Amino acid sequence: MAIAQDSFNRRADRGRSSYDRPNRFTGNFVYEIPALRNQPGVIGHILGGWQINSFFTFQSGQPFTVLNGSDPTGALNGIAGLVGLAIRPNLNTTLDTSRMSVTELLKAGGRSLFSTLPPGVRVGNVGRNTLRADRLGQIDMGFIKNTRIAEGHNLQFRAEMYNATNSRNFGIPEGRVNSSNFLNQWGTDGGNRRVFFALRYQF
Repeated sequence: MAIAQDSFNRRADRGRSSYDRPNRFTGNFVYEIPALRNQPGVIGHILGGWQINSFFTFQSGQPFTVLNGSDPTGALNGIAGLVGLAIRPNLNTTLDTSRMSVTELLKAGGRSLFSTLPPGVRVGNVGRNTLRADRLGQIDMGFIKNTRIAEGHNLQFRAEMYNATNSRNFGIPEGRVNSSNFLNQWGTDGGNRRVFFALRYQF
């Protein structure tokens, strides 16, 4: 957020950082299959020399702000690009929306949980970054086959899969309550599995 919705009440813009991720688990491993590592004979050259590696990340979703979608009193007039992008609406519920997922918010009423500001009302009471997008989970994997041709010569085959489980990791949904796509995370690019193959001769 480049500017507070109310320059006379900066405390109202205190909230989660856009970088806030309460939970994050990430790691990687490389495992060389020990069987037939020395690749004896024809069978050893076919079945030996395999390696598996992976990089994985699981983390909480990114916070985002519910927006009014307009500036009823022109409070931000003259600030290019921010009209309707800083003013927030009012909250219509006693539910703790900050602890609810996007799916839970939609089941509880979605847009009806918030109300756009009527004419003459300068700012709303919804906090900054009070909602959170869905969590992210991604597993990348690689399979490598090294085949010894001769001393100092090696043929390497690689198969690399990004988002190996083909999981959809949604982006930040539409946050303007006056939009027909409000909270529609399914309209964002959730990503897809990508597979790459490569062959390399080392000498």
